Amino acid sequence: MGLQLSKILLTVAGFADASSTQAELLRWLPKYGYFAILLAAFWEGEAVLIAAGALCGAGLLDWRLTILAAAIGGSAGDQIYFYLAHDRGARLVQKSKRLSRIYPKVQAFVLRHGTWAVLLSRFAAGLRITIPLVCATVRMPAKKYSVLNLLSGFAWASAWVAVSYQFGTHLPPLR
Repeated sequence: MGLQLSKILLTVAGFADASSTQAELLRWLPKYGYFAILLAAFWEGEAVLIAAGALCGAGLLDWRLTILAAAIGGSAGDQIYFYLAHDRGARLVQKSKRLSRIYPKVQAFVLRHGTWAVLLSRFAAGLRITIPLVCATVRMPAKKYSVLNLLSGFAWASAWVAVSYQFGTHLPPLR
């Protein structure tokens, strides 16, 4: 089972173009399971979530616990970004050329579509950290952001697990 599982995880890492951090967390997945999922989701952990969803489909992880761990980890990460940006957001924008360049467009989007900006931010590459920062700097109420962030976390985790679960149903038996 171990060798087969390692091959599957390496395939997922290559397919998902996993960063070195995500690749390391993929190695943790068989041993630490839901805790590795929670940590990976704290950062942008799609590669780990894809692998976890496949393992759910293969019957090795529970899909409900996988979604819960990913939603909590992802939401916690974004919530921390939001709170840090309340005091430091303007300085972060000034120090970063990339943020300085995209901030006006993202700010206009958040001001126009606040709720949808938060709900969809996890699904837009490169905006997962930017949206919480902008929401904080435009003073979106913390309670509103927190609720939307949690809903977004569950939608994001559910979508990735549902798609990759199907892949896992076609894996050879790993038990």
